[in-house]
Amino acid sequence: MGQSSSSTENRRLTPEELSAHLASKFAEKCFSGVELYSFKDNFRSLADVSHSDGGFLYWSEDTLIRFLELPTTLDVGPILFQAASNLGAFPSAKLAPAILNFESLIKVVALITGRYKKALKNQPDSNKFMFRAFAVHDRGVPVRNEAILEIDALENDYHSDDSEDLPLDEIVAVNGKILPALIEKPSSMRRLQIPIENMRKLILFLLAIAPLEDNQSLAAYVDRFAPEVLEGLNDTVERVIRGFGLLTDDQGISYAVFKKAIRTSMPFMLSSGLPALFSHFLFSKKLDMSASLGQAYEDIREPLLSRTGTILDLNMLSQISLFVLGERLWRRVRLLYAGSEAGFSLGSLESKVLKWNAPTILLVSGQPIPDKPDSAPARAFCDRLPPQRYPSKIQPERYVFGVFLETPWKISHKDCFGDSNVRLFQLSPVHEVYSASTSAFDYAYFNKEDGVGFGAPVQKWKQSHRNSPYFNLGPVSLVLDQNLEFGVFNHTGDGGSYHLGESVGGSWQVRFEIDEVEVWGCGGASEAEAQRKAWQWEEREALLRRQINLGKDIEADRALLEMAGLIGQNRSGGSMN
Repeated sequence: MGQSSSSTENRRLTPEELSAHLASKFAEKCFSGVELYSFKDNFRSLADVSHSDGGFLYWSEDTLIRFLELPTTLDVGPILFQAASNLGAFPSAKLAPAILNFESLIKVVALITGRYKKALKNQPDSNKFMFRAFAVHDRGVPVRNEAILEIDALENDYHSDDSEDLPLDEIVAVNGKILPALIEKPSSMRRLQIPIENMRKLILFLLAIAPLEDNQSLAAYVDRFAPEVLEGLNDTVERVIRGFGLLTDDQGISYAVFKKAIRTSMPFMLSSGLPALFSHFLFSKKLDMSASLGQAYEDIREPLLSRTGTILDLNMLSQISLFVLGERLWRRVRLLYAGSEAGFSLGSLESKVLKWNAPTILLVSGQPIPDKPDSAPARAFCDRLPPQRYPSKIQPERYVFGVFLETPWKISHKDCFGDSNVRLFQLSPVHEVYSASTSAFDYAYFNKEDGVGFGAPVQKWKQSHRNSPYFNLGPVSLVLDQNLEFGVFNHTGDGGSYHLGESVGGSWQVRFEIDEVEVWGCGGASEAEAQRKAWQWEEREALLRRQINLGKDIEADRALLEMAGLIGQNRSGGSMN
């Protein structure tokens, strides 16, 4: 009997058996008892009954759309239903599209919310199964054959980065036990693509719901679906679409393109609002004690963005949330500096930004300078750029560049500041993120003589031994002059502090005239109060230094300086003689 049991346990499972086994394990490992009760209650209360195969319960497309409260105006319901049907077949694409019965929906919610990580030892690449969820077959390419692979061969597939070979890592480990399965293996390259129009609709929806929280109704964001708001959001969508680097507008998005864009420029596109939306399955109205207080709670909450800037608005903040965690953005950013309000001077920037001990976002917008500048100041700026010029990227719309800094700003005359968590990015006309490198450490500099720079060394214009009249630009860098009047973005090669972009390749340069600079602090009232107190202390120290006049009684004067905290306690107040 022991041999028979072992033989049964180790036999290869069919795709249907493995699917059922995974659903059972997901239900057991991924959800609490209350969540599973809520899940069952939501499913059974809305399920339709099939009139075949014994009358099982399932959800239709209309049921899913109504439960998630999806706005019909965006036409995103069919796209999400297709994704759910494909994920419901996990781990075997052979079973897709799956009927959305209880087992299928358990897998859908576990995969979209990331709960699957609690059950699987060898975790599948989420980019792979999420791409397959939204992709469709290109009918002009041969269909994959079925094959049975050995565990070691499949492990090679699991770690493979082949852009077209998309096995869904059907071999999984549950409680440390390997479950072999009948899986798919391509005999030739198979192309799956996400239709560009589907991606447009999906990105529009995901940007609109980016701030969504668990069990929060989409009704809380009904104003985000107003026609006038969607018009502006559509412009943001086009910038994000350009970030995929497609050559033509009718080109579908392949896995290679999808993977590259998600990993480099949009890592949180599918992991912010979408998981919160599908978490609705885990909350039953029968158990939700806060339902009656929901509207009142929404009424007293702070706005998602405390105020709108010249550059930053809710649409652009949603775009930034594609690569910066939403918990650092929503209801957390406040305007520290705006050139149009405080003046385009580095002194004003210093007084507003320094001593903010939390992450910051710098945004700069401007109009491109033509290859032959038409103003004397623009010509003077371009004459200070290195003589080796690269093709300029002239676009009809304004450019918006930015930097997300984890570390506080500081005056830097010699060495740059920042760390490898800094992100240099472009938001318009193309969405692109240039991640930090460790080949060099010129992440950021700031001082009144040199201006502001990211990816370039400190300019040191005032040093007598400086032997070049030109700006020192990094391979990938953003440099603003000391008057905050002009800027240049350089994209000419690897080896610098930031990696090259993925969507717009080649060597190029953007020279632009600045029309706005904004710095936003990522933090709340406590960070603002800490900054205020730090500046008060600095001003009080400066005032004391100006007001104290030393007399002839050196010991009395020393005691006075010690009382003021200017000498003693490991501080130097200079010579008393």
